[in-house]
Amino acid sequence: MPNRKSARNAYFFFALEMLPELKRRGLNVTGVADAIPHCSSDWAMLTAEQKEKYAERAQQWKAKKSEVVAKKAASQVLASSPKQIQERVPVAHLTRTSGKSYEAVLETTFYFLNIFSHGGLPPHCHQRYLPCEIGCVRYSLKDGITAVFHHFIDPGEVPRGFRFHCQAASDASHRIPLSGFELATSNHSVLDELYVFIQPRWGTRPPVYCKSNDLFRVHWCLNHMAKESDTVNQLELLSVEDLVMELYHQKLQKEPSKTWLCNTLDASMWDYSSNTRCKWHEENDVLFCALATCKKIAYCISNSLANMYDIPLTESHLPLCDKDAQNMVNPKMVVLNAGRFQKGKAECTGNDRYFRSLNQDQGPIPFTGERPSGVKTVFDTSTRCGRGIARFPEGIPK
Repeated sequence: MPNRKSARNAYFFFALEMLPELKRRGLNVTGVADAIPHCSSDWAMLTAEQKEKYAERAQQWKAKKSEVVAKKAASQVLASSPKQIQERVPVAHLTRTSGKSYEAVLETTFYFLNIFSHGGLPPHCHQRYLPCEIGCVRYSLKDGITAVFHHFIDPGEVPRGFRFHCQAASDASHRIPLSGFELATSNHSVLDELYVFIQPRWGTRPPVYCKSNDLFRVHWCLNHMAKESDTVNQLELLSVEDLVMELYHQKLQKEPSKTWLCNTLDASMWDYSSNTRCKWHEENDVLFCALATCKKIAYCISNSLANMYDIPLTESHLPLCDKDAQNMVNPKMVVLNAGRFQKGKAECTGNDRYFRSLNQDQGPIPFTGERPSGVKTVFDTSTRCGRGIARFPEGIPK
């Protein structure tokens, strides 16, 4: 049953006003909760105009409570988050020592970081996260990804009563074993290697960036790992959204739209790109990988800002196979529920005729892999229709 203790509506304020009257009647009422059962008949006798007064008081109370809750939540986030992420650091500040701002921005090194956990524990728990994987990439607009850092982390002992919760969260995302994982490394070793990887610049360590919705988790995990290693967190954590916005503003002298910014960092298009995930996630065919999230941020920035900054794209900026295949049609696309297509429609496109002519000239093409039952490819000679017939996008009638 939901807890309605803090809910206050028009009837609550009516009962509050009726307390003196109910006591005068000799009823044993000490608070609103005791008065509520005795006010129903009097409430029913009120007109709509009379009830409106109490409804306005309820709305004012709710508005005031929402404002207090928002301020409290903001103060908690600021208190638990690093001081560095409260301020937006422009790219110009990172490169102000150079007289050539444009060239300096292209050559400035950025670090993208992410840390995965075995789920998130409730706020009342002393340990909010169990870090299990860390990924970081070194990137610049000019050279693309120049180095990567990746480790699995020993999460330590799971808090009592939360093993099933953590295991379920792991199974639904990165699938890293909760315990007994032979590839896991201690917090102390991982943090030392990370500090070596993030090279100091001008005598200080450069900031690291992650998505804003990952900031709290990544910051908490960094502090937890530093505490377990008897050190302090030396990294400055900033939002990658602010970085992209500053890069955009640095070139065009105007703020980008939020829609453009969200589309820029939508990294799902590189989920299955080669050399994106770590070796373990690649071998186990798992999409959720801390290293992959960092690489995909770099891919998105390269893909969106390359034309703006006149950057020639290389395999360090984007996966090579994806860059070469941007204007090609994938012949392996499978269209489900294709029974509505007729035999004549299957032979109408130039692409189909091209592949069919190749099939006739070169003979049958051997198929060495496995495919689901009922799925056909464009190289099959049969044009029988049914569920799971392969089609090019151009072959689908509008």
